[in-house]
Amino acid sequence: MEKLTIHVKNWLHREGRGSVTSCLLRPEDGKRCCLGIYLEDNCGVSPDVLCDIATPDMLPHDILGRLPKWLLIHRNNTRLAEALMSANDQVEERDEAETRALVQKLFAEADVEVEFIEELT
Repeated sequence: MEKLTIHVKNWLHREGRGSVTSCLLRPEDGKRCCLGIYLEDNCGVSPDVLCDIATPDMLPHDILGRLPKWLLIHRNNTRLAEALMSANDQVEERDEAETRALVQKLFAEADVEVEFIEELT
């Protein structure tokens, strides 16, 4: 099983769909959503490419072809990718623990084990 480590202090999540939109990598603070973390850390996609991109299917075509099949189908986000984006961003329906559990469950469908790391300040 593939592993993914999410360092919570750098995880862009639970910011909703309001005036602050999520993206794969937010340039002003370097935070990444769960798919941005996966794409950079596990797929080797450069932070420069991820910066200010909303969803995986918006990445350049030369990168799309080398991404895992569970993420994209015919250069469009899969149902699983869409579910991960929703789980990552929504704040109305679940608390922090429920968000983490759902992200873990969804990544497990792609045979990716997620570990959350809390850094001490």
